[in-house]
Amino acid sequence: MNELPKFSERLTELMFYDDNLPNYKFGQKLGISPNAISQWKTGKACPTFPMFVRLADHFGCSLDYLSGRTNDDDKYTPNNNLPPFPKRLMDVLKERGITWYKVVKDTHINDSNMRNWRRGSLPLVPMLVELADYIDVSIDYLVGRDL
Repeated sequence: MNELPKFSERLTELMFYDDNLPNYKFGQKLGISPNAISQWKTGKACPTFPMFVRLADHFGCSLDYLSGRTNDDDKYTPNNNLPPFPKRLMDVLKERGITWYKVVKDTHINDSNMRNWRRGSLPLVPMLVELADYIDVSIDYLVGRDL
C-alpha cells in the first residue's frame, strides 16, 4: 500500500528533471540502491527520515514539496545543522500548546512511537507527515530545517 502517493509521483518528477537518470545512475549519484529507488517510485516503500532529508537536500526543495504536501517549489537551501528530533518535537508541541497525550489521542501515532522518539528514534516518513498535518506546521519547520 502506498502511504505517500504524492511522494512517489514527486520523486519521479524530480528525477526526470535531474537529467532523467535511470534508477541505477541516480542511486550511484547518491549512494542509494536502485531497488530502493524503484520501491519509492512505485509506492511500495518510503525512505527513512534521514534519506528523506537527503533527497530534499539533493533536489534543493522542501520536505513538504517532496512529500507532495505543497506545490510550492521554491528553491530551498539545506540546513545541515538539524536539531535532534526529540528536542525539536517537544519544543514545537510546547510552542503550539499541544500535549503528548493529545497527539496520541487524536492521531494514529501511538504512545510507544512517541516514547521511542523521545529516546532518539526517528519517525517513519508517513508518521512525520501525519504529525505535521496534525500540528499544522510544515515538515521542514517540525524537523528544524527552516530555522
